[in-house]
Amino acid sequence: MDPSVAIVGAGVSGLTCGVVFAERGYRTAIFAKETGKQTTSGAAAAVWFPYDARPARRVIPWALETYQVLADLARMSASFRSGFALAVPLMDTTIYLDYLANHFIAAGGSISSNVRLEKLEDVDSKFDLVINCAGIGARELVHDRDLEPHRGQVAVVPRVDGLSCAIVCDDAPLMYAIPRTNDCVFGGTNEISDNLAADPVTTSKIVGECSRVLSIESPRLLSERVGLRPFRKSGVRLESDRLCDGRAVIHNYGHGGAGFTLSWGCAREVLETTTL
Repeated sequence: MDPSVAIVGAGVSGLTCGVVFAERGYRTAIFAKETGKQTTSGAAAAVWFPYDARPARRVIPWALETYQVLADLARMSASFRSGFALAVPLMDTTIYLDYLANHFIAAGGSISSNVRLEKLEDVDSKFDLVINCAGIGARELVHDRDLEPHRGQVAVVPRVDGLSCAIVCDDAPLMYAIPRTNDCVFGGTNEISDNLAADPVTTSKIVGECSRVLSIESPRLLSERVGLRPFRKSGVRLESDRLCDGRAVIHNYGHGGAGFTLSWGCAREVLETTTL
């Protein structure tokens, strides 16, 4: 019988790991409290850019490997200009997360939502391997106090006429305008906070700054989103370990603001790390 794998977390890291393992023939299931747009990944602007993650010696190879996969998926990349020009993938999370989930299920995987775990050992014992992609949830799940919630708030507005590329400035104040298929994401913030409630004053500042940079009238607000980037002070945790019940676990979390950017590189290293 093929080894069975349980993945905790259904953000971009968990879904990508799911695709990689399911396509290799592992019986794979994802368990998550939230899925799709409800995840931190669902609130991301999701432009390929290794932001708010470390250490660079590990992050850069993962990012470059992910770039190759995303470039192949996109088939044709666009130019993004903000002081310098980059040809990098841009993911519309409203489409890409569904694509990953559907790809995973088509490969034989399953996704269970509204699952609340107190510890990784709570995963059904029928699974030989547990992969921890819990993001900021790993603070409680494995008691990792090195994790720090870097709160990001964005405003979703209608598509901006003439904006065909992403505008990004990561100097203070953080500002980005990301055009998507049906709308545009204005951002953003990066502060240490657990607050998941959108702040109207912050939204007003975000829309005002983006409108100033783009030289447009303030657009209509469609929605506000808040996500907690899982920043880990000592760097991304990608390593194998053992649970108290003896089962193997591979940790894959702490990607900060670079979850999409590192997703495929990390997922493939997780696969290489397993001994099943």
